[in-house]
Amino acid sequence: MGFKAYRITPDTEHAWRLAQPEPLRFSGPNGLIARSYRENHGDIGGRTWLAPAQVWLELAFGPAGAAGRWIVFEQLAAGHPRYARLEAVNGLFSAPTRLMFQFRPFQQRTEAQGLVVREPDVACSWGEELAIDGGDGSARCTWRWQAPKLGFASVVAG
Repeated sequence: MGFKAYRITPDTEHAWRLAQPEPLRFSGPNGLIARSYRENHGDIGGRTWLAPAQVWLELAFGPAGAAGRWIVFEQLAAGHPRYARLEAVNGLFSAPTRLMFQFRPFQQRTEAQGLVVREPDVACSWGEELAIDGGDGSARCTWRWQAPKLGFASVVAG
């Protein structure tokens, strides 16, 4: 999975230009999930939480550096790049930590000046259930991706 923080600027009506991508890492001992756990565990221990994309941007770049950025998930589908904006992450710190990433897909066009995206006319969002080795009761956590407990692949909402 490829997450990047892009600078955004309006392009045309309902379209945005994405530029200056910076990779973001959610997994690993220094990833955003582990950092969030260390910084917020006392406030949310044992409870589910919801963190909008702006929270992750501020954790990565600070409040000033997060302004004017989106977190974009990049993947290849049938050999073509596809992009979706991360809207939020729901989670429960346990062993393992359970996560539900919420995305909104983009239509995109690549130009000489860069990548321009817009939401489809009929927009939908989807959630991807993931798990990460770490959190409460995890004695030897690595904060690496794992298969989710329930094995749901994804959920699409219109």
